[in-house]
Amino acid sequence: MEELEHIRLNFSEGSLIGLNVCLAFIMFSVALNLDWKSLRYTIANPKGVVAGLLSQLVVLPLITLLLIYLIQPTPSIAMGMILLAACPGGNVSNFFSMIARGNIALSVTLTTISSLTSAFTTPLIFVLLSNFIGRSGEAAFDLPFGQTLFTIALVIVAPALLGMFVAQKRPVFAANMNKTFQRISMLILVAFIVMALQANFSHFLNHIGYIFWIVLVHNLLAFAMGFITARGFKLPLQDRITVSLETGIQNTALGLVIVFNFFDGNGPMSFILAWWGVWHLLAGFGVGAFYRRFTTKLKAQL
Repeated sequence: MEELEHIRLNFSEGSLIGLNVCLAFIMFSVALNLDWKSLRYTIANPKGVVAGLLSQLVVLPLITLLLIYLIQPTPSIAMGMILLAACPGGNVSNFFSMIARGNIALSVTLTTISSLTSAFTTPLIFVLLSNFIGRSGEAAFDLPFGQTLFTIALVIVAPALLGMFVAQKRPVFAANMNKTFQRISMLILVAFIVMALQANFSHFLNHIGYIFWIVLVHNLLAFAMGFITARGFKLPLQDRITVSLETGIQNTALGLVIVFNFFDGNGPMSFILAWWGVWHLLAGFGVGAFYRRFTTKLKAQL
């Protein structure tokens, strides 16, 4: 696996600007679904929101550290896992929560809060967790806190606030454009992943077996720990399902932007994030269908 550590994906300055613009568009399109009413839900139902944020911001990072300790991956793979755990919830979590018959209001609220606070929480979690991992003398994994905060504020927070503003002031436009923008943003997300892999696709194929199992175990642990955390708060089943999905679906596009902006296109970190971006879509459908069937059977027994 030593070869894997030296892989770098090179992006031009123009390509990096393009990536940032694409992520900003994704967040704007997602935010057309978000609204300020989420704040009312937070006040009325703080228990579910606290459980969800605790699962995303504390439990997932700690489980990630434990998994890294157990499997002892290469330094770059470990840092990719940490960056993944530090990212906010993914933009498709609300969709999967709907499939699974979870609590949509809670899902939207958690997506809103995690996205708007990610400028601070993502670099903070990464910096804190990376200190627990042995550093390689050949690789630097220092993340400039101020620059990262500014970048995330620019490509995540600002577009999200703009999208919420448009949804508030032009609800008809937002409703009409919502599905179109969602499809476009999904295509952009796929393009993100393709761009991340194309330069070194042969290397990715050579190591996909190693990466596949790490992502599989990591992702399943995220779904499971989200459900367990919500159960610990004695939340209703719908809320447990939503917290589970919010913990297992991450904003990998943001992770890739950070890798290309601050880690010189580190190959192993990019591979982990890109494959999670593919895998969590498949897993989201699978886990969502499982929860949907489970709740249907449970209701039939009542």
